Order: sequence, then C-alpha cells, then structure tokens
Amino acid sequence: MKHIKVLLALSLAAVGLAGCQTEVTTGEPAQARAVKPAEGSATATAKATAKASAKASANALPPAEALKAAVKALDTTAYNFGIKAGPVTGGGRIDPATKSANMQLAGKVETLDISMAYIVIAPDLWFRGDFGDELNKHWGLQPGAWLLIDKTKLTSTASLPIDDAGAPELGVTELFKDGLAAVERTDATHFTGTVDMTLANSILAPSESTLKDAGTKAKEVPFIATTDSQGRLISFKIDGAGIDANLSMELTFTGFGSIQPVTKPSNATKAPDSVYDLLN
Repeated sequence: MKHIKVLLALSLAAVGLAGCQTEVTTGEPAQARAVKPAEGSATATAKATAKASAKASANALPPAEALKAAVKALDTTAYNFGIKAGPVTGGGRIDPATKSANMQLAGKVETLDISMAYIVIAPDLWFRGDFGDELNKHWGLQPGAWLLIDKTKLTSTASLPIDDAGAPELGVTELFKDGLAAVERTDATHFTGTVDMTLANSILAPSESTLKDAGTKAKEVPFIATTDSQGRLISFKIDGAGIDANLSMELTFTGFGSIQPVTKPSNATKAPDSVYDLLN
C-alpha cells in the first residue's frame, strides 16, 4: 500500500500494519425487524416486486456497466467496509451524505506491531497511530491518543484519506473505478475481469516499487466481484497472487444505509509538529 510504503521510507525502519478488529454493523435495526410485515402481505409483495425489478434491470445491463453501477452506488449510500491486503487488515465506515468516515488499519512486519486510524468529519481530520515505543517517541505519538490535524500544515493530501477540500477519500472505491476491463458476468451476482492497478491513486494503491516489480502485468490483475440481489457491491477481490502478492486485496461492504454515525473522538489534542513530518 502506498501510504504504508511512505511511512516505511520516512521512519527508515520496517513499518507495516497488524490485525485489528473493526466495528461493523450489519443487518436491519431491531425496530425495523419488529415492524417487518408478515410474508405475503401487500407491503412485502410490493418490496419483492421492486427487488425483482431492480435485479432484472441490473441484469439487462452489459456486465461492465452493471459492475460500474454497483461501484458508483457506493458514492451515494452509507456503508461499512472491511479490508484485507497481505499483512494488512482493517476497515471502517463511510457516510457520503455527512461527508464523514473512519478507517482503521493494522498489521505486523517482523517484530513490529503497527496500527493507525483516521476519523474524517469534513473539514476536520483526526489521526491515531502506534508504531512501537521507539517510533512513537520519534513521531511524538501516544498509543490510543487521537490527534487533531491542522490541514494548513500539510504539504499534500495524497497519502491521506481526504481530498483537497477535506472530504473523505479513503480509496475504497477509487481503487477500481477507472481500471476495470474484460468484465464478464459468471452468474446473476458474480463478475470476473481485470483491473489496471497502475491507475490506482489513493492510500490503498500499490506502492511504486510493487508496480515497478510487476511491470505491465500490473495493468491486468484478475478480480472477482460479488453483488447482492439488489445489485449492490458486497465483495471485490483482487487476486494478484500469480503476479505479485502485494497486488492482492479483498474489500467487503455491508450495512448499506444503516451504519452507526461517525463521531468526533473524545479528548483529542492538537497534533505536535513532529507528526506532520510523518504525514507529509
């Protein structure tokens, strides 16, 4: 991942990420379940008809257009997401309507257990990191402590999960919006094809060294995508094992429209100047 490689270069040490658990909300709220109409009622029938109509409409589209529509839909609904990429795991949630999101990433490289997290509630950004005692001291980090980032001190947002206006840009959908090719539908809810990883430009994008090592093969990395019965993307697995393991990634999506709200961290403090050396 590009952002992790940046940290590696800056810290001049083996910096990676290690396992963390991500809060994920799935399924219907309890109140929604309590008032769910009985099977066979007029309301249930109407919903079933609407779902069938949406499914038929999605299936009528060419495979590439249907998959791009499923990806694009993530720009207009709130959802939880999970990430697995080599030694990196994590996830979070995104709410486009409120321009808010959070993300946690963690993993292990050699003997180092590393974790980092972000909260974005536009235009504000908070960061939390733990890189082990030595690097924490170097960057002025306290494990578990949230730091409010002064964006005027940032020289670029390229390696951060925000755009120039401070809105969330976690790279979850940006990673595969532009590079899909040879898309085929294997059944009603599954797609295969290739993705051009050289076009990825987010904190989840492969590092420059990975792309260099992969060469032109990075332009055609196989993927398998899965949608639900309503045409919503629920899994996107990039399988780079036959090219470079660092090109592999799996993203999952759940809780459409019913995520917990993203809230400001309590007891956050202003980030020390040393942290900007890390983030810039």
